[in-house]
Amino acid sequence: MDASDVIFIKQHLIDPEICIRCNTCEATCPVSAITHDSNNYVVDAAKCNLCMACISPCPTGSIDNWRTMPKAKAYSIEDQFGWESLPEALSEAELAEAAGSEEAAVIPLSQPVVVPSPGIEPGETTFRSADYGATVPPWSAAHAYTNLYGPKCAAKTLAATVTGNVRVTEVGKDYDTHHIVLDFGSTPLPLLEGQSIAIVPPGLDERGKPHFPRQYSIASARNGERPGYNNISLTIKRVLEDHDGRPVRGVASNYMCDLQVGDKVEVIGPFGASFLMPNHPRSHIVMICTGTGSAPMRAMTEWRRRLRNSGKFEGGKLMLFFGARTGEELPYFGP
Repeated sequence: MDASDVIFIKQHLIDPEICIRCNTCEATCPVSAITHDSNNYVVDAAKCNLCMACISPCPTGSIDNWRTMPKAKAYSIEDQFGWESLPEALSEAELAEAAGSEEAAVIPLSQPVVVPSPGIEPGETTFRSADYGATVPPWSAAHAYTNLYGPKCAAKTLAATVTGNVRVTEVGKDYDTHHIVLDFGSTPLPLLEGQSIAIVPPGLDERGKPHFPRQYSIASARNGERPGYNNISLTIKRVLEDHDGRPVRGVASNYMCDLQVGDKVEVIGPFGASFLMPNHPRSHIVMICTGTGSAPMRAMTEWRRRLRNSGKFEGGKLMLFFGARTGEELPYFGP
């Protein structure tokens, strides 16, 4: 094989240690290159065209990973389904061996022998999501802190104490929505309206592995569910029946809705640096949501209410479009 025949690609991969299985990447991908099984979300190298549509929606950054690989020996989706962590990047010597060409070992990967997918210039080795139109926060938004606690952070998880658990809708036969307050004691967890955290349910799954984290949007303002306290609130709905009327019990949401005051939960995050509330007090905000999608909208409206009560509000308007199948399913109405 001549070295000029060796074709390398920058293969797009998802880090299984950071991914919280929120499905935003698969739902966003326009070419159906992302799929999942009960273990991992993965990218099919044969389908991925590096359009970067999936980069912005990912709340954790797990989607922003790349490996230079011989195109003929790219990691298959079956390989990726079995991963517990990302493989180490191959050295140039290992790439040459994988490609079956000794000559490739002496050719820098920045040379045109590296043939990436459409939209990526030959020789490019660094991917920055901002270069591909990733969503940026409003210009006046406060700085968001992300990934302070998690699998690859110094602090793996953060312990929170349940200080409130109140049902905020009438109990229907197929739904049950709760407003849950978590207190972090003296441990700092800076959060902004529009950010989220993830809860780690206790116990093991059917494979004997710890349960994957479950992401929930913050429903409280940046200064706490109770102003001046180091606490937050979440809006969580558990589904009680599937579409055929059969009972279902999801792991994370049922765990959360059944919590009692004083219980401890494991938290990772925070996540989200783009869907943030503008700080400019005259900014107008249009909010569209259904059901528990009201959580970040409640956070934003509550922060505006507190600004108004403190005399720091200057007239920005809020407009909320809120949908549900029935009036009983609308949480927080009244407030």
